[in-house]
Amino acid sequence: MSSGMITRFSAAVPAPLAGRLGEHLRRADGHEDCCFVLWRPATGARRTTAVLADVVLPIEDERIVHGTVDFTSAYFLRSAALASERGCGVGLIHSHPKGYGWQRLNQIDHDAEASFAAQALALTDHPLLGMTFAGGDGRHSARIWQRHGARRYRPRHAESVRVVGEEFTVTFNSALLHPPGVTSAQQRSLSAWGQQTQDTLARLHVGVVGTGSVGMLIVEALARTGIGRLTLFDFDTVETVNLDRLLHATSRDARVKRPKVRLAAREARRAATAPAFQVTALEASITEPDGFAVAADCDVLFSCVDRPWPRHVLNQLAYAHLIPVVDGGVSVDARGGGLQGAEWRAHIAAPGRACLECLGQYDSAYVPMERDNLLEDPSYIRGLPADHPLRRKENVFVFSTAAAAAELVQFITMVAAPAGVSDNGAHLYHLATGTLDRRTEGCNPGCPYDTTLLALGDAAPTVTGRHLAAERARAGRDTLRSRFARLAHRWRDPRS
Repeated sequence: MSSGMITRFSAAVPAPLAGRLGEHLRRADGHEDCCFVLWRPATGARRTTAVLADVVLPIEDERIVHGTVDFTSAYFLRSAALASERGCGVGLIHSHPKGYGWQRLNQIDHDAEASFAAQALALTDHPLLGMTFAGGDGRHSARIWQRHGARRYRPRHAESVRVVGEEFTVTFNSALLHPPGVTSAQQRSLSAWGQQTQDTLARLHVGVVGTGSVGMLIVEALARTGIGRLTLFDFDTVETVNLDRLLHATSRDARVKRPKVRLAAREARRAATAPAFQVTALEASITEPDGFAVAADCDVLFSCVDRPWPRHVLNQLAYAHLIPVVDGGVSVDARGGGLQGAEWRAHIAAPGRACLECLGQYDSAYVPMERDNLLEDPSYIRGLPADHPLRRKENVFVFSTAAAAAELVQFITMVAAPAGVSDNGAHLYHLATGTLDRRTEGCNPGCPYDTTLLALGDAAPTVTGRHLAAERARAGRDTLRSRFARLAHRWRDPRS
């Protein structure tokens, strides 16, 4: 990272760490304060995010508060040494006690940070991270100091800073991500949660992983709600067996083997209410390196998958990269040839909340089986017990709508924080009894996701690899497209 130039940049802070920063930087006397932080890069396909890993609070006589604030070289060198020891970069955060929202870098602060940008890079092999804390509303702004020439350093300002955990806030740099304004098609949405929430929704980059029965409904709802940027991931193809539960899919889509993600993108463009709406369709699995990199560019991810490997990857993105994952699922009990019951669940994986493995959404012991392609082997699946979690239980449209709605409600609760509540627990709904179970505690004791893997960024273990089923699906469609192209050519030129 020390040698390459970052072109798009953001920062992310675990909510518990943001709380510690706020306690230190908000002073009863109203003066400015500062401290150093440790951070790691989390690299996506087009954007690099600085994920904050720890705070280095000052000890006696390491900083001087006198209305403004100064720090000693000993404080900086102690922080930089700790950063280097942990494989991190070092950052300086200072407060603007009466500030609100995104804070611009004034000349005094610019000169102060520029004066030790070269030392930070030399001591840690990472650029200096600069941040400002707005004491009025607790928002953050950020920049990274990049080398230009032999001795000059300039700040690359972040597009946004997100705080992720039991709370979720995103502070946008309006100079880079300007709020697009509300259209007449969004008036009802605006009346429900107000201008600030709508401006946040319009600027969020949301990824939807899986565009099957639940994912397709979620894509439709997000586009109509006014999300400005959507990225969709799915390598699967529309088939006739999907038609009773896949929104917008037709028999023609099944005949031409249309990729589900292309169908979802087309319908999202038709449904979108945001001006200058952007949607990207990726015929890939998130378990593939390219899919993972694109997912790391998102601010929020929706998990609409039913296999252990992609959930394992999403779990890592939620904690190591600080991208909250809205997850859910459906289980139908049709023993004896009739409906005995159904359950659908929805929850958010993020620091301070229970991760997908602690919630029982997947077992990491099964991830190697999927990586070895065993889950695509019908004979292997038939050999498993009838109640084995790897045996797919087919969904139907009615239950898909319920699961999609539950995930969307979790998302809106996280973003809009109705009545100040952004986390009301993981939900499990039981059809037969009409009851709702709620889990409000975080991960199980000893879970690595909320401890050792938290805010690791690029230093987290590699969880991606070749996905043979995705490769075969794409190859099959390529063959079909080639055949259609040859037929079209013959139709245009009968002599060929």
